[in-house]
Amino acid sequence: MAQVRKILIADPDLDSVRALSRALRTKGYQVHYAPDGSRALEVAVLRHPDLTLFDEACRLLDARTFVQILRTNPRTEDIPVVLTTSSMDTDRARGPRDGMLRKPFNLDEVLSRIEHIFRRNEAAKDLKSEQQEIEGSLSQLSIPDLMQILGMNKRNGRLSLERGSERGEITVSDGRTVNARLGRVEGEKALFRLLSWTEGNFTFTPGTNAARPRINRAMDDALLEGMRQSDEVNRLLPNLPPRHTRLMLAPEVDLSEAQHPVTAQVMELLRQPRALGEVLDLAPATDMEVLGVLSTLLQKGVARPTESEGQNLGAGDLIGAAEVHALRGRLLRTRAPARVATAKVFVCGSGSSAARRILARVPGLEALSADPTAVKSGFGTLGRLELSDVLNVDFCVLPPAEAARPLWRPFSAGAIGALLMDNSEPAVKLAHYLAWEVRIPIVVVGTEVPSPLLGAPAGAIAPGEDLTQALRAMLIQALNPAPTLPGVSQVQRAAVVPP
Repeated sequence: MAQVRKILIADPDLDSVRALSRALRTKGYQVHYAPDGSRALEVAVLRHPDLTLFDEACRLLDARTFVQILRTNPRTEDIPVVLTTSSMDTDRARGPRDGMLRKPFNLDEVLSRIEHIFRRNEAAKDLKSEQQEIEGSLSQLSIPDLMQILGMNKRNGRLSLERGSERGEITVSDGRTVNARLGRVEGEKALFRLLSWTEGNFTFTPGTNAARPRINRAMDDALLEGMRQSDEVNRLLPNLPPRHTRLMLAPEVDLSEAQHPVTAQVMELLRQPRALGEVLDLAPATDMEVLGVLSTLLQKGVARPTESEGQNLGAGDLIGAAEVHALRGRLLRTRAPARVATAKVFVCGSGSSAARRILARVPGLEALSADPTAVKSGFGTLGRLELSDVLNVDFCVLPPAEAARPLWRPFSAGAIGALLMDNSEPAVKLAHYLAWEVRIPIVVVGTEVPSPLLGAPAGAIAPGEDLTQALRAMLIQALNPAPTLPGVSQVQRAAVVPP
């Protein structure tokens, strides 16, 4: 039989007490009452309530002193205290760590807050066990609450987070946040992004971490700064273009002038036209700092959307010269030196229709012939996209039949990504092999990510407005593979691209 939870109401206002008591008893709580602070302290020590609602109008003992006394007594130190008040001045409620409820009460809000506190405390009890792994939903226990619990209990371990196709991780050591990861973003930048998540699931795995710390803030400081930056990001975003909008520097901009470090980072990235979301990911500074710089640059005309914004990209617009040479260098690390390097992108689909769609929709892609042999045979190179005079991308197909599986490994050398064009079983099976065995990013075109691909390890592929945008994101991802999180089997970052 479940234990009945006890709630102490300390409040001289009997009308408020009666209405609140009825609502709490209806929900199955046992209610105790105290008309002043002195009597509330006595009841707290004798009855040990599971929660105290302490009104600021209580006499003989104020809320701050009441809480301080509770915290010095081992029997009462864990009792949550929520301040109730008729005041509009929220600064007066800074004493109790469990927040404030304003009168006249919204009973649904009161009950929701109480249930939330009890869920949080249950999680805190679980986390006190050094060896116990816990999991749950972020809709019931928020990331800031989880971080506070881990901080108060001085825990060591890894908080793994999942929201749809996104995977993140926060590492704590002795109750301090020492690192965070979200896709290819790491450190404070990743932490501040994760703190804004309100949906998804979490798993806390106890254990020590010997990696070099990338965050050097106390837990409370990190949480406060994260909330501040989240508020500022939400203020800036509505006044900026959508994340997929490609930005560039105005031709007359002089890059030789001394700049603030974050401004210099952003302007250097905008030497080559880039999507706003890509600038956010690649700049080392936090999202708040980058968005602030972008807002200023756009207002002053230093940066602007590209003239081709809203149009399809051509082959030459996929990646910049520096990225071409970086990708070429990566491909040639395991090959004999050559002037021109060739990367492979695999097309996974049923029949010849998938191959024909690629040939029709990728600007600049030159087919091997008017009716490529690869389309008929299901094996070989469909066509070649010349990114520069030193780098080509070949679009290839593999026969998806299980009997052809011995061919997959030798022919996949040099692969940097794959496009899944439909959800047929053979196509998904081939994409699964490329994702887990070859460990390349998968871009799903025009449909939901199939369940066998959930958890694919190859990092984030940003969705574009069309297939060319997706290819650009794939090439960028090939240069910046997302790290595999320690202790997590796979990190799924597949993207859904509209048809």
